Amino acid sequence: MNNELKNLPPINTIFALMLSLFLQMQSISLLGISIPLSLSALKMNISHIGLVMALYSIGLILGSFQGKKVISNVGHIRAFSGFAAIATIVAITHNLASNAYLFAILRVLSGLSSAVMLVVVESWFNTLCKNHHRSRLLAIHQIVLYLAMGSGQLLINLTPGQLNSAFLVAALLSCMALIPITLIRIDNPKIVNTQPIPFIELFQAAPTGIIGAICAGNAIGTIFNLSPLFAQQTQASTWDISVFMSAIIFSGILLQRPIGLLADKYPREYILYALLVFTVISTQLAIHFSHFISLTLMGVLLGAPIACLYPISIATVYTKFNEEKSVAASSGLLLAYALGGFTGPVFASFAMNIFGVSALFHYLSFYCVLAIFILHCFFTRSIDK
Repeated sequence: MNNELKNLPPINTIFALMLSLFLQMQSISLLGISIPLSLSALKMNISHIGLVMALYSIGLILGSFQGKKVISNVGHIRAFSGFAAIATIVAITHNLASNAYLFAILRVLSGLSSAVMLVVVESWFNTLCKNHHRSRLLAIHQIVLYLAMGSGQLLINLTPGQLNSAFLVAALLSCMALIPITLIRIDNPKIVNTQPIPFIELFQAAPTGIIGAICAGNAIGTIFNLSPLFAQQTQASTWDISVFMSAIIFSGILLQRPIGLLADKYPREYILYALLVFTVISTQLAIHFSHFISLTLMGVLLGAPIACLYPISIATVYTKFNEEKSVAASSGLLLAYALGGFTGPVFASFAMNIFGVSALFHYLSFYCVLAIFILHCFFTRSIDK
């Protein structure tokens, strides 16, 4: 036991990294709820709001693919500091924005800066993780991530009715995230540049995993970005909206372990089917019973299944490759996830603009049914082979 404790990385280092991650994810989450409500207050078309929110995924792709190059050139601390400064500037500039074009640019920059900072923290964290305590530390990482995102939604209540002030709080959190990570004394981890697997090759090797990743991005991007508008149209207060969104995010923890255990015992394609069916049922309940059940319960029903889609998709793809190639496959998985994350809010907001806010759930339900059909076609084809 003593030897195991000696081999653990310094607690102050882990704490500093987790605190920086926590504060930065709170800032991102606060922006995620403040921006659509702010755009709605400006009487912006819902389809335009959906497009603006979807552009975060474009920035995420750019930052994830280029982040390693930036970090290898300037180092981890400088990279984190520089992009935390960009994130702070972006948050403050939202106060000056009054049209969709500026909001769109800011959304891309927000995704870009967030991706680079996440690459910094996660690469540092992975360097500290050794095999004998990797699972425990990664579990802490995921818990911190969910707690930060869920609590970040609630922070909008610090400035009730003043969305411009919420942007300033997000900027403050981004600045605070700089402090712990710039004060720790630790060597920069090595950046391993792996050649990504071409997307077509990745799809041919693991089509069900890629389809699952697209579905995950679509569902999460749609629900996270547009649910505040749905809740707002039901005359919910800012507090109710923030609790609703927090419930969606916090509920993502509920099914992770049981679904993971099932995925290790049964074919992962069956688990993806079940999660998609669960999502369809949840969206139908949201459509037909939204006036009879609380927003919090709706959030739990919606958030729990969609949070498990991406981890199961990753596992489905990784089983097709050895350890070295599985790392290279991560770029393709991210691309698939971001593709869904971009198209989901765009198409869903277009439907909401035409048919009303409940079309958010009609769209997601239709998309999941279509995904089940496509998954079945590719899964049965792989079995026949």
